[in-house]
Order: sequence, then structure tokens, then C-alpha cells
Amino acid sequence: MSLAWTQLLMTAEKAAQCNPHQEKTMFFTPIAPVTYRNNARMGVERFLKEVARPLSSPSTEFEQDEQQYKLRMDVPGVSREQLSVLIEEQVVTISTLADAPRAYKALFELPMPIDAAASSAKLEHGVLNLVLIKKLPENKAQALMVQ
Repeated sequence: MSLAWTQLLMTAEKAAQCNPHQEKTMFFTPIAPVTYRNNARMGVERFLKEVARPLSSPSTEFEQDEQQYKLRMDVPGVSREQLSVLIEEQVVTISTLADAPRAYKALFELPMPIDAAASSAKLEHGVLNLVLIKKLPENKAQALMVQ
């Protein structure tokens, strides 16, 4: 075992012993990427499950295909007038307004920019359904006339 791995394991053991009352201590180890698509998918899933937990920690489901992302989030007790969904490039922010009976706030950073004009949001029976259309990369190449 190399010296770096030994030090990493010793640090992990030391942290576990020093923080017995802490909920979780996470250590990330470097791994070789399999493919960009798998890494992006795993990164988004990990982000949604571990990092982007709203204040009330509602249930969140995430799906994607080649054209769109689908995001489903439970927001019971909130009307559509009390919800705010903002899209800026590849960042989606969902929050409640100040007059809402419950407070929700979630921020999602996706691998690709979103076309806000083509995307949709629908609130049904306390479940917010977002269909976020991916922006396709534009070809900005220009042809030159050969003389």
C-alpha cells in the first residue's frame, strides 16, 4: 500500500474517532472516469441526493434522456402562486415566496444549459413537475467564400 493511501486511511480513522456524534464524515477517493456521460449522470444524482436538500427536505426524483431532464419534487401545502422557479443557464432554483405557509428552497446545477422558453413547470396535488429541455449546442462555424 502506498504512503498516500496509508495517510488517507489514517486520516479517515482519526476523523471517525474524533467525531463520534457527527452524522456523516465523507471521504472522496480519486477514481478513473469510465465515460463522461456516466460521470455526469452520477454527479447529478449525487448532487440531488446529497447536496441539494431543501429546507424541509422534500422527496425529489430526477430523470433524464437525450433531450430533457425531468424533475419531480414534493412541495405539499404550497400553491403555484407561492412557488418561484428560476432557470439561469444550467442552474435551476426552486423556492417559496415569503408569504408561503411552508418554506422550500432547492438549487440544482445540471451538466447542460436549459432552454427556459421550451421548458415547463406544473404543480399537481402538491407535486411540482419540471420538464427542462436541454439546449442543443449551436454550430457557430461560418463558411468562407474561396476566390
